[in-house]
Amino acid sequence: MIALAVFSLATSLQAQAQDSAKDKPDDNVVVVTGFRASLNSALNTKKNSDGIVDVIKAEDIAKFPDANLAESLQRVPGVSLTRGDGGEGKQITVRGLNAGFTRVRINGIEGVTATGASDINGSTNRGRGFDFSVFASELFNSLEVRKTSEASVEEGSLGATVDLRTARPFDFKGQTFSLGGQESWNGLSRKAEPRVTALYSDRWETPIGKIGALASVAYSKRTVQEEGYEAVELLSASQDGGFCSPLGYAPQNPVNTPSKGITATACGTGVPRTSNLAAYNDVMGRLDNYGGTVASPAAGSGAFAPRIPRYRRSLTNYERTGITASAQWRPDTKTELNLDFMGGKFVNDRYDNYISAISFGRTLGQSNGKPQSSILDAHFDANGSWDYGKFNAVDIRTEGLLDKYTTLFRQNVLSGSREITDRLKVDFLTGISNSDLDEPMRATVQFDTPNVDGFSFDFRNNRNVPTLNFGMDVANPSLFTFAPQEADGTFHGQFVGRYLHTKNKLRTNAVNASFELNDNLTLRGGLSNRKNTWTNVEIGSGGNGLALPAGTTMASITRQISGFGRGLGGSGVPTSWVAVDLDKFRQIYDIECHCSKVPGSEYNLLGQANRGVEEGINALYGSVDFKYDVGPVGLRGNVGVRGAETKATSFALINANGVLTPATVEHKYRDVLPALNVTASLPQDVLLRFSAGKTLSRPEYTDLAPSATLSTQNQSVTIGNPNLDPIRARTYDLQAEWYYAKNALLSVGYFRKEINTFIQGVSERAVFSSLGLPDSVLIGGGCSITGGTPACPTLPDTIVTVGRKVNTPGGPLNGFEVNLQAPFSFLPAGWNNFGLLANYTHVDSKITYVTRVDNPNTPANELLSKTANFTGLSPNAHNITLFYEDPKFSARVSAAHRSAYLLNVLGDVAGHDFTVVDGSTNIDFSLSYNITPKLRVSLEGQNLTDTPLRYGRDLQRNDTLLYVHSGRTFVLGLTYKY
Repeated sequence: MIALAVFSLATSLQAQAQDSAKDKPDDNVVVVTGFRASLNSALNTKKNSDGIVDVIKAEDIAKFPDANLAESLQRVPGVSLTRGDGGEGKQITVRGLNAGFTRVRINGIEGVTATGASDINGSTNRGRGFDFSVFASELFNSLEVRKTSEASVEEGSLGATVDLRTARPFDFKGQTFSLGGQESWNGLSRKAEPRVTALYSDRWETPIGKIGALASVAYSKRTVQEEGYEAVELLSASQDGGFCSPLGYAPQNPVNTPSKGITATACGTGVPRTSNLAAYNDVMGRLDNYGGTVASPAAGSGAFAPRIPRYRRSLTNYERTGITASAQWRPDTKTELNLDFMGGKFVNDRYDNYISAISFGRTLGQSNGKPQSSILDAHFDANGSWDYGKFNAVDIRTEGLLDKYTTLFRQNVLSGSREITDRLKVDFLTGISNSDLDEPMRATVQFDTPNVDGFSFDFRNNRNVPTLNFGMDVANPSLFTFAPQEADGTFHGQFVGRYLHTKNKLRTNAVNASFELNDNLTLRGGLSNRKNTWTNVEIGSGGNGLALPAGTTMASITRQISGFGRGLGGSGVPTSWVAVDLDKFRQIYDIECHCSKVPGSEYNLLGQANRGVEEGINALYGSVDFKYDVGPVGLRGNVGVRGAETKATSFALINANGVLTPATVEHKYRDVLPALNVTASLPQDVLLRFSAGKTLSRPEYTDLAPSATLSTQNQSVTIGNPNLDPIRARTYDLQAEWYYAKNALLSVGYFRKEINTFIQGVSERAVFSSLGLPDSVLIGGGCSITGGTPACPTLPDTIVTVGRKVNTPGGPLNGFEVNLQAPFSFLPAGWNNFGLLANYTHVDSKITYVTRVDNPNTPANELLSKTANFTGLSPNAHNITLFYEDPKFSARVSAAHRSAYLLNVLGDVAGHDFTVVDGSTNIDFSLSYNITPKLRVSLEGQNLTDTPLRYGRDLQRNDTLLYVHSGRTFVLGLTYKY
C-alpha cells in the first residue's frame, strides 16, 4: 500500500511538472543551488553507479540537524540508527544487519573506532563495529552507502560498505574559507555548550602543475544527561537460593546456619522470617512461560523480579575534536597524487549515579542476599509479569561510577592514478588507520544499608518507570554505611576499578589497473594486502568496604542528587537521594592509586583479559565492465570474481594456577566471491538494476580470542573459539529507479540474502576435561591445593555449563525499499520551493538460534532452537523529510522511525526468550537564513519529542529492563563562508 501510494504521488507530480513546463518560457527555469544542488549531485552519483549506491553530499550533511555522522547516515534508505548513552547516534544497521556486518572506509581504507558505554547500553565496543560518534559530520564531503558487492570492492561486508570521504582542495573552484560557530542547549542537562567548525582550501598553478592544500577542524563540547530506570536483569524467584520462607514452612529456606544466624525463626542475624504464606506460595509456585512443571514451590518459579531495581542519572561530558588535511598534485591532465590525513579525538567522562535495591541478585554465600529477604505481598498482571512486590530485609545501595575514556583515531592515506595510455590506467592506494580506546579509570564506589524493611516495587501505574519505595529516607546520608564485611556476611559496600585499552591497527596496500579493450568492454584487475591487528587488555581491581577513619562521616563523602525525574512520568519517583561523591571519597581512600597503601586497589594482574587477533588478508580480483545498446535499451555493468585468503592468528593469556599462560591458535580460510551488477537504461529515464554475488562477514575479534573465564561458583566456563569461520551469504538485488523530473526520483527495490552460515552463542553442558583447557585453569579460577589435590567446586571430571560462539546454519533475509525524492517545482511561485524526501524499508529474516540448556525438567544437553529475526533487525524503518529552500531561507523537518528489534536471544533456562528494544521515532528540525551571501544564521532542534530508549524482557511478559530519556536539544549557529 505504501509503495502504491508513493507511486501514485510521483505519477501525479510528473504529470503536473510536465503540464507546468509546457506553460513556462525558458527564461523562467529555476537554477538549482544550495541544498537542491546537493540532492541533484547525489542523484547523479547514484544514477551513474553500476551497483545500488545511496549518497549524501556535503551541503546535505551540513544542513541536517545531526549531532554526528551516524545521525546523517540515518537519512539513507535502509539505514537505521542505534543510539548510545545520552541518546546520541552511535552505530548504524543497514537493511536490518547490525554494525558488525557493515564495513566503513575513510578515504578508501577501512577504519574502526571504539568507544566506551554503560554496561546495559552495550558496554565497551571491542568489535568490528564502527562508532560514528567519534566524528563530526562537517568533516566529510560525501557519504556513500554501497549495498551490493563488486569484485573491485574489498570483501568483509554482509550489510553494506560505507565510504566516507573528507574534502580535498580540488573539490572547490578556488580559495575557500568557512567558519561556523554553534551553541547547543539540552533541556535535561540545562547547559549551553559550543560547537566550532572551520575549513580553508586553496589551489595554485605552478611550474610543476596544479597543487592544492586543505585543512579543516571541528570541535564540540557537550553535556548530556540521561535519567531513567533499570532492572539490570530479570531473575526467577527461585534463583540465587530463593527467598526467605515463612515461619514453620517446609522445606525451610535457607537451612539453619549458625555462623549466619539462620534458625527456624530467622533468616539471618536480626532478620526474622516474615514472609506472607499466600504471597510466598503465589510467587514460588508459578509455572514458567513455557509450561514447565514445578514439583514444589521451592523447586522452581516462573515469577521474575528485577535483579537490581534502580533509578539512574548519568551525566556525560564529552569533547569531540576532528582534524583533516589534504594535499593534491596534478602535474598534468593524466596524473594525480593525493595525500589525506585525518585525526579524531573523543574524550568522555561519564558519571553514573544509582539508588537501588540489591538483594534480589545475590546469593547467601555472596553477601546474605535474596535468601534473607521475606515476601510480604505480590501481584501479577494478566501476562504473568510480577508488577508489584513488597519485602522485608532488603539491602539498599547508593552507587557512584566515573568512567573516563579517550578514543584517538589517526589515519594517513596516499593514493594516486596515472593514465599510461588512452586505454590503460593504473591507480594505487596505501594507508594506515589507527584507533586507540584508552580507559585509564572506571571507578565504582558503593554505600549500603543492610536489611531494610518495607521495600517495594510497583509497575501497576506505569509499566516503564516503577514506583520504588525504598523503606527508608534515601536522602539521609547517615543511614548508609561503608565498612568491612561482617563475620556473618553482612555487606556494607565495596569499590571496583578497571583499566582497559583496546587498539585497532589496519594497514592497506592496493594496486589496480584498467584497460579499455574497446568502446564496449573494459578489463579491470587488482591486488591488495591488508593486515588487521586488534589487541585488548583489561585489568580489574576492587575490594569490600574499608574502615572509615575516625571523624569521617557519610555526610562528608556524599552529595545530593536533586531535581531527578523530570519527564519520566512515574509517580512516587524520588526527586533526590544521597550520592557517592567520588572526589571527596578519594581524598579519604585513593582507590585509583592501585597500590598496597589502599588494600584492594591493587590491579589483579592474574584476572586480566589480555587477548588479541591478527589477520593477514591477501586478495586479487578480475572483472569486466561492459556497455551495450540492445535496441532502445542500454545495458551497462560489471561482472567479476574476487579471491581472498585470510590467515587469523588469535592469542590470549590464561590464568593457569597463578601463572599467565599464553595460548595461540592459527586459522586459515579462502573464499571465491563472484559478483554481477547490471543496469538497464529504459525509456522515460527508468533504470532497472540487478545485482548478485557472494559475500562474507568475518567473526568478531572477541569471539576469536582463545580466552577462558571460569566461575567455580556457577560451575560455568566461557571460552573463545579461534576456529570460527566467517558468516557467508549469497545476495540478490533488483531495483527500479525512475528519474521522473529534474532532481526527482522514485525507486522500488527488492533484496534477498541467503545466509549459509551464522555465528551465535551456544550454552551447553560438557565435562571440563573435554574442553582442551589445562587442569591448572581450575586452580587459577579460585581453587586451593590441599595435599596436591585441587579443593574446589570444579574438578576435571565436573560437568560445567560452557558458553562459546559456534558456526550454525543460517537462514534467508528478504526485504524491499521504497525511496522518493520529490521537489515541488511544479507548484506556483513560492510553493515550488518545497520538496519531500521519503523512504521506507521492510526486512524479514528467519534465523534458527540454537541453545543447549541445563533444566531439571529436560534431559541433560537437550537441543533446543528458536526461529526469529536477526538481532538488531527492525522489520520496518522509514525516514521522512519535508524541506523548503529559496535563495535566502532554508527549512526542514525530519522524522526517523525504526520498529522494535531483538537485542539478544536467550535460552529458556533463564526463563526468558528475547530482549526487545522498543520502536522509536525521532523528530528533528533545521532552519537557516542567509543574512548576506557569505553569512548564514541557523537554528536546529534535535529529538523534539524526547523519545525514550526502552528494553523489554520476554515477549509474553514484556518486563521493563531499561527505560531512559535524554531530553531535547536546540542549537543556534552562525556560519561565514567565502
